[in-house]
This record gives sequence, C-alpha cells and structure tokens, in this order.
Amino acid sequence: MTPGTILTDTQFLYSDGTTGKKILIVLNDGEVGHYIVIKTTSKDTYKGMVFGCQSNDRYPNFYLPKGSCCLSKHTWVLLDQFFEFDRVHMLTHGVSGRIRKIGVLPTDILKELLICAAECEDITHSQAMTLLDTHRSLP
Repeated sequence: MTPGTILTDTQFLYSDGTTGKKILIVLNDGEVGHYIVIKTTSKDTYKGMVFGCQSNDRYPNFYLPKGSCCLSKHTWVLLDQFFEFDRVHMLTHGVSGRIRKIGVLPTDILKELLICAAECEDITHSQAMTLLDTHRSLP
C-alpha cells in the first residue's frame, strides 16, 4: 500500500467500543512492519476552513476542501490519534472487503500532511520519524 492511500473501513472500531464506517488515510508504506493510519471527518465543529495544516485548532487537523482530492466532501484529517495496523490486519480486512481503497492523495498534499502530522503533539517520536522518512522518499 502506498503512502496517501485513502481507505474506507466499514467496521472501524471507535474508542467507545462502537463500530461504524470511517474514511482513513495511510501515511506510510508499511516497510517498518505496520501502517500508520489516521481518521477523517466531514464534521466542521471547532475546525478551520483554510486548506492544509490546522495544528492550532482545538483539535489539530489537516483540511482538504472538496475538490482538492478524490473525496466528495470537505474533509478534515484528524491529527489527534495515530493508529498502527500491521500488514496482516490490512491484508485480511482488505481481502474480506471490510477495508476498500477509494483513492490516493496527490503527492504535493501528502507531503504537506506528513510534515503537519509529524509535528503534532499526539504523535510518538517513532511515528514522527517514520513519517519524515516517508516524506523524504517521495518524489
């Protein structure tokens, strides 16, 4: 899977124990043994509407206006939780149809997102280093 892949997970497990449909973005290529994945939302509560990094918002995010990529709505990439899914998890759920690819972010947007995410408070040092390595490997 390539960095910037946009997925839909029909049974995403939320922190409150419920499951539901969620659009996710993969931030790395999985070469470190796992994928770093983040959630998105189309709800604009407490979020700015200026394209790109919104690290000073109440909930840090990266804003993707409708038309900036393959997503059909204004979308905020949430940068307050970073998930690590191993390759087996992604492959198993991909084969079962639970997780489906819906597109890929343009490289220029992905580069900005990786820098923004790597600078967030809620990311681990290891995750940030992986994202910066991914950024350096992009054309």
